[in-house]
Amino acid sequence: MIIGDRLRDMREQKKLSQGDIEKRTGLLRCYISRVENGHTVPAIETLEKLARALEVPLYLGQLRQGCTLPQQASPPPKQV
Repeated sequence: MIIGDRLRDMREQKKLSQGDIEKRTGLLRCYISRVENGHTVPAIETLEKLARALEVPLYLGQLRQGCTLPQQASPPPKQV
């Protein structure tokens, strides 16, 4: 699932229209549509605006269904 699909899902779960998001973010509705349809990839700053408008924390992993945040890899064991 791409970022746009996840953003659309979150927007629809909150029963918000693209126009509502436009008012909350200042982003044009046509731009929001392009993001949701996968025609453009938003910058991190834009994702922050969208997250605030959707009232969700911005975790990049959250935008990809089925993905989790990367965990720190443990260092390889020392050989003696």
